[in-house]
Amino acid sequence: MTIVEVTTLEPEVLEEAIPAHLKRPRTRPRSSPPGFTPKHASYSARFDEDVAILPMVYIGLQFPPRARVEPAIQTIEDGIAGSFGPDFHDRARYVDSQGKENIIFALYWRGRENHQRWNNLKPDGWWHADLAIGGEIGAFEERYQPSVMDTETTFSHPHPEGYATLADGMSGKTDTHEYWGSARDRIPRAQFDDLAPGVLHHADDPAKSETQGRTVVVQPHENLCLLRSGQDWTDTSGAEREFYLTEVRPLLEAGMREISEDGAGMGCHFNRYVQLEMDGAPVERTYSLSAWRSLADLEAWVKADTHLQIFGAGIRHFKKAGERAKLRLYHEMMVLKASDQRFTYFNCHNQTGMLRRLPDTRRSKVP
Repeated sequence: MTIVEVTTLEPEVLEEAIPAHLKRPRTRPRSSPPGFTPKHASYSARFDEDVAILPMVYIGLQFPPRARVEPAIQTIEDGIAGSFGPDFHDRARYVDSQGKENIIFALYWRGRENHQRWNNLKPDGWWHADLAIGGEIGAFEERYQPSVMDTETTFSHPHPEGYATLADGMSGKTDTHEYWGSARDRIPRAQFDDLAPGVLHHADDPAKSETQGRTVVVQPHENLCLLRSGQDWTDTSGAEREFYLTEVRPLLEAGMREISEDGAGMGCHFNRYVQLEMDGAPVERTYSLSAWRSLADLEAWVKADTHLQIFGAGIRHFKKAGERAKLRLYHEMMVLKASDQRFTYFNCHNQTGMLRRLPDTRRSKVP
């Protein structure tokens, strides 16, 4: 008689995306269906309890092709390298709707203190001080200081990007993804706040819609939603690489065009789909940075046909590649208080960033 020993495997324990120290009594229930278990892995960045604020600054240069932009780049790079500079930064490039090239520096700090020290050492407008008013180069600075209560991340692999590079670690596999409303469920403030947007202020002088040749500060509104969503296919090869480049990426690019060109009617203030650079050369990593009137507007777009096609292609990619998939996808998202945002544009065309919203926002001219 043969005795066979049977081992029962325990089901995998999944974590919630919101860490324990950010849990609050829920007055707004989660959106996950009863008994729901995701089919694919997802991870979230974890910060120690002493980290409360995650300052970030996007500095951009805008210029016609073949412009002599190297001195302006050097000014920004010198500022980044100065005392109390960002704990992490990256650089990317894209061509905008007006045919202008844009170089974008994304700067991140782990906490408010060093960011404030860095800012205090800089004269106002240092990032464009050497540029000529009315010249061929424009510049912009977009500042965000989300509380850790106002932001969330999700990663297909435990491989950090963006502010997650400054985290103390990554979670284990989480249960808070792959269902409608999961992004909202990952934001700690959404446990008790509906994250409704503030009112956009109407322009008091339509003649001010001309933006080149001056500096414009755009007034933000409450609960603007900012999403950085990225793709890294560096380590893919063979059939997986071919599937991403021929089946997934074209649909992604179509979606990026849709919200870049026609996003205003969907609640998207602006969208930039950029390619990351290392030492001035492009690498196989992209991300989009999009600002939305509200999280609800973004949630509506992800259910639209264009995004559903992207989402479906991504699911097919990971199903086809299986556990050995090398494609890395991620996003960091935040719903920002008005006091945690600032948008400043120097000599930029009126389709730049929040300048697209000038007919609907109050803004001030800076001498």
